[in-house]
Amino acid sequence: MTGSAHPEAAWPTSRVATLLYDVLHLTGETRLAMARRLGLNPSEVDAMEHLMSEPMGPVELSRRLHMTSASATVLVDRLEEAGHVARESDPEDRRRRVVRPTQQGAGAVIAQVAPLVTDLVAAEDPMTPRERAAVERYLERVLTVLADHAQENPDRTS
Repeated sequence: MTGSAHPEAAWPTSRVATLLYDVLHLTGETRLAMARRLGLNPSEVDAMEHLMSEPMGPVELSRRLHMTSASATVLVDRLEEAGHVARESDPEDRRRRVVRPTQQGAGAVIAQVAPLVTDLVAAEDPMTPRERAAVERYLERVLTVLADHAQENPDRTS
């Protein structure tokens, strides 16, 4: 697959950048495959990931998913109907409802993600501490670049 997801001649590149681009492309395909195995769509998987990190109300979830609150409510309804989440009273504000993953929902997501995480950690095994440190520094810089490009109006001079 390396090199097949992009026209290399269109911009300056390197072997490392090409491989990283391929990783980013394959990450999307991996997320789609996980969603299919869970019987969810990609937005529902995204919602589950957010809710597993912290329970929140549908409005906050809609902001995190960049969708309308009505769309987020429909999404939560589908997840609730499938038994993946439950709406509960907020212990700090009884007027407010929060959405939490159920044990079944969290377990299903963890069952899909855990083998991937295990395999990613195992991919580090042959690295020396020096190699691992170099990869960590590179990935930290990549995260900064990606965060910059994820902004709505990146400060770019073209």
